[in-house]
Amino acid sequence: LRGRAARLDGVLSGILKQHDYPPAVEALVAEMALLTALIGQTIKLRWKLSLQVQSKGAVRMIATDFYAPEAEGEPARIRAYASYDPERITDGPAMEQIGDGYFAILMDQGEGMQPYQGITPLTGTTLAACAEAYFAQSEQIPTKFALSFGQSTEPGVAQLAPHLSGRARL
Repeated sequence: LRGRAARLDGVLSGILKQHDYPPAVEALVAEMALLTALIGQTIKLRWKLSLQVQSKGAVRMIATDFYAPEAEGEPARIRAYASYDPERITDGPAMEQIGDGYFAILMDQGEGMQPYQGITPLTGTTLAACAEAYFAQSEQIPTKFALSFGQSTEPGVAQLAPHLSGRARL
């Protein structure tokens, strides 16, 4: 049994402030970014881990990248993006914005190495459930993710700031 914990307050704020996502899309991007961080830190990664969701729903794509630290003790880097059709976004739950599609994990270890790609259908009511299904189907590793996303405030700061925290058991 292995466990990981991550909190992406500043990183997530930086990602989300670059875009004006509707709340449902913001929640999906936040969830995917945390999954990427949790999975990325479990791998002996030389270059980049990417998670992708492709769908036929209002949210057509979510893509995240986790770049391994360049040197021992340095932080990893994360980026995230979503492509969506604003006219099709509803007030329903975030996963209802996705619809049919697939969940993919791609690992690129850099020059001279063969990239890895694993793809599974989108299943479950959260992206965490999709990642759990991926690990069960493709890696045969029982995995559980516990994620939390919300708005928080800092003392003396009037603006709400998104925060995201999670745990993974692999």
